[in-house]
Amino acid sequence: MRKSEVTLRHLFVSPYRCRDCRTRFWVLSRNSYYFAALSAGLIFLIILAWNAHMLLDMPSDENETQVQGTARIDELLKLAEKEDAGAEYELARMYASGQGVQESWQEEQKWLERAASHGNVPAQYEYGVALRDGRGTVQDYQAARKWMQLAAEGSNASAQFALGQIYRAGLGTPIDNVKAYIWLNVAAAQGVPGAVAARDAVLPRLSAAELQEAQVESRRLSEQHIRKTAQSKP
Repeated sequence: MRKSEVTLRHLFVSPYRCRDCRTRFWVLSRNSYYFAALSAGLIFLIILAWNAHMLLDMPSDENETQVQGTARIDELLKLAEKEDAGAEYELARMYASGQGVQESWQEEQKWLERAASHGNVPAQYEYGVALRDGRGTVQDYQAARKWMQLAAEGSNASAQFALGQIYRAGLGTPIDNVKAYIWLNVAAAQGVPGAVAARDAVLPRLSAAELQEAQVESRRLSEQHIRKTAQSKP
């Protein structure tokens, strides 16, 4: 290092000379690598401190969701006091998923039953499924058929398929192949997966007169469903 070269530059580069050709040249010194590592570490710490500050200032998504869920529960309970079937059904869904409340099958079934009693078709179907399967409530095939029947008459395709299977298997009622065919046929017309195969499995059990009767009733119910759908459209 020559005296004239002792500047800030020499903190980051060092002079060397080739032993063979005596050519002088400069290379990065160790100080350069130390400085780069120190700078990177300092930048990392600044970013980390900034993110920590932002996280502390931001409200917790979980807490925010909990607050929103509690507010929604209060709103729905007020509506449910007025026998609002839609609010009762939403309460059942919240207890089923644990959204804003503690998950509870018993509470889900309680609100499903209330919503079903007040005419909510999806609730009628889901409550029928719960009774059929004994989920969150005692298993009761007769009650399951009752709610499935109401939901099926309300044009719920899944309920129509389930009701057809109930009559086909004789769950809570004597086996009735005509009714089984009717509801499975209506469900098939709505495109429910598995309905066509189930309906065709019942077909050989019907006499010609029974088949004709079942198809006439299936057509009536299917046309009724089409009219309801058309009327519900704005």
